[in-house]
Amino acid sequence: MKKQAKTAKETRQNTAAKEPAAAPRPQQEVFAEAMRAFWAGQYEKAIPLFEQARKGRDLSISESAQMHIRMCQRRLDAARNAPKTPEEHYVYAVSLMNAQQYGEARPHLEKAIAADPRADYHYALAIAHGMLGNIADAAASLRTAIEADGNIRITARNDPDFAPLLEHALIRDTLAGADAGRQEP
Repeated sequence: MKKQAKTAKETRQNTAAKEPAAAPRPQQEVFAEAMRAFWAGQYEKAIPLFEQARKGRDLSISESAQMHIRMCQRRLDAARNAPKTPEEHYVYAVSLMNAQQYGEARPHLEKAIAADPRADYHYALAIAHGMLGNIADAAASLRTAIEADGNIRITARNDPDFAPLLEHALIRDTLAGADAGRQEP
């Protein structure tokens, strides 16, 4: 009887069985690599490394890896949900202002204005500045808003959100300055 030639698959299986399996990397080494990816902002790369480090024997590394997995996921979610267009930045900023988070709203308004310098964006920035106590910046933003749209003056006088700013002389002067340039019929 003739021996049948071994198939390529059988040859690979026999060779793989004879070769020793690569030793798994130490948990601490995997965790260190995951941390490098994490600090570099490479969250998608870090998550599988943290998953691998989580499965090791050292409980403190496992718990830290689990915590970092959640942080990576939150940061990835935040990046996906972050405002992108000027309108999205403006709407998000207004929602922050409604929650009286003026400091957090200001950068979003500034991004919206940088991309699209609309009068209503400047007006919202005036409110944010004013509520943070930056009256000179509030007056400057208000002046820019009024120059872009004269109706902002009427809005400012009737807006309950703007009312606290009317206590400041600089704001009142800015509104009056807008009136001075207008000719009554």
